[in-house]
Amino acid sequence: MLAPITSRNHDVVKRFRKLGRRTYRDRSGTFLVEGLNLLQEAVSSGATLREIVYVEPRAEEAAFLRQRSDRPVQSHELSQPLMDWISDVVTSQGIIGVVDQVDTDYGDVPLDEATLLLVADQVRDPGNLGSLLRIADAAGVDAFVMTAGCADPYNPKVVRSAAGAHFHVRMSRGVEIGRLKSDCAGRFSLLGLDPRGETDYLAADMTGPVGLVVGNEAFGIVDEDVDQLDGLVSIAMPGRAESLNVASAAAVVLFEALRQRNATRGQVPCSRRASDGC
Repeated sequence: MLAPITSRNHDVVKRFRKLGRRTYRDRSGTFLVEGLNLLQEAVSSGATLREIVYVEPRAEEAAFLRQRSDRPVQSHELSQPLMDWISDVVTSQGIIGVVDQVDTDYGDVPLDEATLLLVADQVRDPGNLGSLLRIADAAGVDAFVMTAGCADPYNPKVVRSAAGAHFHVRMSRGVEIGRLKSDCAGRFSLLGLDPRGETDYLAADMTGPVGLVVGNEAFGIVDEDVDQLDGLVSIAMPGRAESLNVASAAAVVLFEALRQRNATRGQVPCSRRASDGC
């Protein structure tokens, strides 16, 4: 049995620390996933788990993940201080894995089959982007599309906020709204969610194929992208708050779209946990 790694100069420790930087994540095509639950989601979805570090109390969890993986997984025991140094959170969960990035090339997004998209236009806050991805997962969108100005979807804060959605939702990054508009022309409506919208979201027809575009936390959807949209919708707010968090607003509109579609088909919305049947 090998002794746990205790030095910050060890190659394994340096490698995991480097994955805290976007440049290294992009160069390696991998990212960090912390905690047994998220790592189980990764393995169950078919994502490639390449390497694990863990502290001694998590040894059984590491062995479990290695058994579940369909390929050999390197694993290394670390001292608790080193795990705390590598981890991005105040209290580490004691097990972190290196997983291959899972986003989809834009050309592979099946726009001809999709009926509901969520599009993030220059959403730069990692927590908001992760929440949007989680909402996209909950609403069952066909794809989550990000423009070039968005935060890195593999930022550790995004990964935590998304709560496993990376492994459930087809997502594509670096997409231009103009190209998306051109590719969807005649089949999809692109609706922007923006305070400038003159149409209340409850009055918008979202029973057909639609892409909901949400914008930056500070300035909304950029003007040149607004020009590409088929319309803008807004949420009436009788209270004193000036606006909703971008993820909260997206959830309101996406689930209204689902309500409209269920009503059109005469269906009762499914209320269930992810592990239950409908």
